Order: sequence, then C-alpha cells, then structure tokens
Amino acid sequence: MSATAAVAATVVALAGHPAARDIQLTPATTRITYTAFALGLLPITAAFQRFSGTVHQDLTRPDRCSIDVTVQVASLASPSAGMRSQALAPTMLDPADFPTMHFTGACVPHAIAGHLTLHGITRPLTLAVHRDGARVTCVGSLARADYGIRGMSALVSSRVRIRLTVRLPS
Repeated sequence: MSATAAVAATVVALAGHPAARDIQLTPATTRITYTAFALGLLPITAAFQRFSGTVHQDLTRPDRCSIDVTVQVASLASPSAGMRSQALAPTMLDPADFPTMHFTGACVPHAIAGHLTLHGITRPLTLAVHRDGARVTCVGSLARADYGIRGMSALVSSRVRIRLTVRLPS
C-alpha cells in the first residue's frame, strides 16, 4: 500500500466514514446512450430510460471499482418514433426476445473492463473513463455483428458508440 493510500485509509477510518460505497445508477443521476451513424455520416443518438445498477467504489483506493448495470431495451427513446421502431425491430435490438442488456466490469487504469450481454451474446467490452468534477463518462464502441445484430446494414453503421454518464454524489 502506498503512503498516500495508507493516509487516506487512516483518515477515512478516523473520520468514521465507510471505506467503500455503493452508488445507485438511476435515471435521475445517470444517462445511458448509444450513437450510430446513418449512411456513415449522420449521427443518431438514442437514450435508454429504464435501467438499474450499482457502482461499487473503494474510497481508500480510487483505482478500485466495479459496475453492474441492467438496461431495459424497450425503454429506448430516440429522436423520432420511426427511428425508435426500426431500432427495436426483430432484426435489430429485438426487446421481445431480448428484453435486457447487462454490463459488468471493473476498473483498470483509465477504463472499465468488463462484459456486455446484448441480444443473448456476451462479449468483452472496455469503456474509457473520463472524469470532470462529479461527472464520470464512460465511452466505448462495439460491432453490431458481434452481437448478432445485422439489420439495416446498408443504412446504419456497423459500429455503435456506447456512453454511460454518471453524476457522483459528493
């Protein structure tokens, strides 16, 4: 344990504060979006409205954390009803057969490395982490075909950017 970590642990213990905390991910404090490109040029961003999850943070070791989040796929909100309908079609996200997606991960330097289960397929996914005050943004990308999502391949980019933004409590 480094001297800095030892001092932090001592201060936390003497102050009577817990050494770890769980932060609930709720729509009030968290935003989960994806961006795909139509015709390779036009960004289309949509957000999920219903999800639940937890970030576990070790207050004595900021480099130690974990995340577990489950998203209700049908809660997708998009710029238009037509785009939403296409995104939720059986050849795309298909919430009738795959109602949730699930991500679990752990902190590594400047990222969260974990696994995303989407469309019934689990694959590794790493999200780069950027912190701006109390806001933490995690960004990564995935190939739709890796998850068996091949619909609209002539119109929608093969890669999709995932973004999770959390406002941390002080």
